[in-house]
Order: sequence, then structure tokens, then C-alpha cells
Amino acid sequence: MTFLEALYGSQYHEIQQRGGDGSKARFNGNLLLAVMVLLGIMIFFLAAIKFVPGFNESITRQVRGLFGYSSGKTIGRLLALPFFFLLFWILQQTTGKAANFKKYVDGFLAYPEEIKKQGNKKILFPFFILLGIVILLVLA
Repeated sequence: MTFLEALYGSQYHEIQQRGGDGSKARFNGNLLLAVMVLLGIMIFFLAAIKFVPGFNESITRQVRGLFGYSSGKTIGRLLALPFFFLLFWILQQTTGKAANFKKYVDGFLAYPEEIKKQGNKKILFPFFILLGIVILLVLA
């Protein structure tokens, strides 16, 4: 089972078992994939701030020049939200297209039940690894 089959297929399977609309699994899968990509990008920048001398001062200077002396929370919203929506849209137009979604779900549903049960583990393990790395880089 590939990661994308586990991602979209387990979402679809879970929603179908509850009696919901399986097409919502595409949105959920795209959303989770966008969050994971965003976590990966955050890890890159946090690692650069932590381990590359002068990177933090350089970025701070450029952001302050662009946004003035707005609060960090405001700057984060102005930068992160549009970037997240752009990333989500790109994923929805490429990996998460309806045809690809159907292919991944059909592949997932073809597996035996004991392999299907491992789908959530295959998704959540990398997610929590990425989240843990972000937390370690922020706190360390």
C-alpha cells in the first residue's frame, strides 16, 4: 500500500463506514497532505534558523522591511494563510484530482481488511514524526 492510497483510501473507508459521503475524503486527504507539506517546509526553515549562522537575522531584516513593525502573529497570518491555501489548491489540482483520488481509493479498497486497518498508522506515523521534529526544533 502506498502512502497516498493509505491517505485517501483510509479517509474514504472511515467516512463510508460511518454512512457519510465518501467524496469528502478527498478534501480531508488533501488537507492533511497540505499540512504535512507545510510541516516539512517549517522544519526546513526552523533547521536553517537553528543551524545556519546569520539566517535568522537575515530573514528578520527582510520581513521587517516588507511588513514594518507589525506583530509576529500578524506577519505569520499574512504569510502562512495565503501560502497554505495556495499549497492546498496546488495539491488539489495535482495529486488530489478526482481521477487520482478514485485510483487511490480503488487501490486501497482492493487490499484485504487486515491491511486496510494499517492505513491510519501509515499516515499518522509520518505526521507525528514531522510534528515532533517541529516541536523539538522550536523548544531546543
